[in-house]
Amino acid sequence: MMAENLAYIVSREQGRGNVLVFAHNNHLKRGNWWPVGSHLHELFGRRYAVIGSAVGSSPANGIGQPEAGTLEARFTSAPGPVRFIPTHQGQGLPAEEITALPIRSGSQKNRSYEPLGAQSFTDFDWFAVLDTTTYNGWGHF
Repeated sequence: MMAENLAYIVSREQGRGNVLVFAHNNHLKRGNWWPVGSHLHELFGRRYAVIGSAVGSSPANGIGQPEAGTLEARFTSAPGPVRFIPTHQGQGLPAEEITALPIRSGSQKNRSYEPLGAQSFTDFDWFAVLDTTTYNGWGHF
């Protein structure tokens, strides 16, 4: 239903510019279990671009510092406090290194939080990465 609503919005806005949608990473990622992003990617092809979000730590959400070697640790090691990072071409990492990336610990308070992993390189085109956030409304960030 969400994909149909977004496709309708795109059709209504045709000729007026791009449409920006804000939703949880799990909804908009391309994925292989048919989240909204997979439907939109099938409908729009290369015209569908998705920006995922990531955070270094969020005490308000029970998310500690990322463990060494995880994507979040690598991303937040770049100068910040905010970064816009492309995921295409695996950020120069060899394929075997991407598949061997460790997954960081999850959240103790926010069940909707999902750490990044190797699949993130194909699920998203870019990442908006924050050092930290205090937002904890509605269980999402």
